Amino acid sequence: MQRDHFLSSWVHWLTRLSIFGILCLMQQPSAWMDALDGSVPNRLEVASDEFDARGPVDTAFVEQVFHAICQSGIRHPRVVMRQAILETGWFRSPFLMTRNNLFAFRRGHYLRFDQFGHSILFYKAWQDKNMPTLVDDYYRFLDQIKYGSPDYTSHLKNITWNRDCPSIPVADRAVTWFSRA
Repeated sequence: MQRDHFLSSWVHWLTRLSIFGILCLMQQPSAWMDALDGSVPNRLEVASDEFDARGPVDTAFVEQVFHAICQSGIRHPRVVMRQAILETGWFRSPFLMTRNNLFAFRRGHYLRFDQFGHSILFYKAWQDKNMPTLVDDYYRFLDQIKYGSPDYTSHLKNITWNRDCPSIPVADRAVTWFSRA
């Protein structure tokens, strides 16, 4: 009798867990693909050229990314743009760019997004959840939560990106989805 009750509750718990997993996949299936397909890069792959960011910078794409960051309503967009530049090597890292992952988001494995705009919205959701409403010094906030390596913010400050978002009326703030062709 006890064994039947134990098995019944175990099956019930597994069913609920499966339903939760399916619902998560429905929301952003590609962001979970790396965690589900078992493709963990080995040490030889990590040392390969897929992390190497060489070649010319696509300035039109850089502008598209900054425009999307501005339209998303992300706070401190200048610093966030510097983060995307640092993480992707001016958007030339094949490893992150093929995943449309501008900020090197990970959940065990690097997340994969359908479009780079989804990565920006993911950052916005992260920021809205984790950052207090009033933060004057975003670099200090990143240091306080230990975002990145110990020298992460000093690397960000060395990136030459000093532009601010143009004024965008709130009514016109519709996120534009960009996909890199």
